[in-house]
Amino acid sequence: MYVNVSKMAFDMLTSTKELRRPGRPRSDQSRKAILKSTLKLVEKYGFHELCIEDIAANAGVSKATVYRWWPNKAELVLDAFLSVVEAELHFERGIPIRNSLRAQMIRLSRLFSGKVGSVLSAVIGAGQSEPEMLATFRRRWIEPRRIEAKAILREAMDRGEIRSELSPDAILDVLYGAIYFRFLIGRDKLSDKFVDEVLNMVLPGLTTEKS
Repeated sequence: MYVNVSKMAFDMLTSTKELRRPGRPRSDQSRKAILKSTLKLVEKYGFHELCIEDIAANAGVSKATVYRWWPNKAELVLDAFLSVVEAELHFERGIPIRNSLRAQMIRLSRLFSGKVGSVLSAVIGAGQSEPEMLATFRRRWIEPRRIEAKAILREAMDRGEIRSELSPDAILDVLYGAIYFRFLIGRDKLSDKFVDEVLNMVLPGLTTEKS
């Protein structure tokens, strides 16, 4: 049988080029697969039982590929969590402080009430016995959100909506402490109504006579 070697070589070269051409998109696809796998498995097994080998296998990549982007399990789990929630949690600027806080607190409460909440619960639970997890959680999750929240509170103080002598950190502890307490203790469900109740109780003590 006659075989056109030149054509075979060309076809093989073309196939190789086609496979290599989308290198960056393929890396992005692998990264997304790893994050998706992480969310799925941490929800199923929790943080302590989660292992990089299972994440890699579920994502269809090698363990080395996972470690290429994340130095440890804690960083990976937080990245996976943030990949689905971060865009939802920014504050709207330039509107009355009550409206900005209420919109963000409601989005947060709804996220906590869904599947994402079980992932965060596993992360917080792991932080009680894993110093690395707790440090990563504070650095990647708590601090960026507090920085943004304190900025909008200071803007509200500049506008005269909130008393300027108050501590933004204390305000956030009171407002969001209620949400985290209900989320973690599970005594009752988080709801839009609960957010309004918290704001109605707290904001009168924060606002100036002008507002």
